[in-house]
Amino acid sequence: MATKMREAVGSVERILLPRLNSIDGELKSINTRIDSVHTRIDEMDKRNDIRFEAIKNEIRTVSEKVDFIRDVERLKVEVAELKKRR
Repeated sequence: MATKMREAVGSVERILLPRLNSIDGELKSINTRIDSVHTRIDEMDKRNDIRFEAIKNEIRTVSEKVDFIRDVERLKVEVAELKKRR
């Protein structure tokens, strides 16, 4: 009985082992592709961070220019009022 069980187990292993090895290879391939996608996403995140930082700096520069223009306009109004008082 034990011999027949060992033979049955051996037969099942011979049948399943190649398929299991194939599945293992496919899973490793899928993991490799997933890792590649993660790497590309990380690279895109870094590029986007750089772009967003540049956009933030540009907005800050424009905001400073708007503040400057607003101050100049306010000064023009004040100078005009002073000229009227004279």
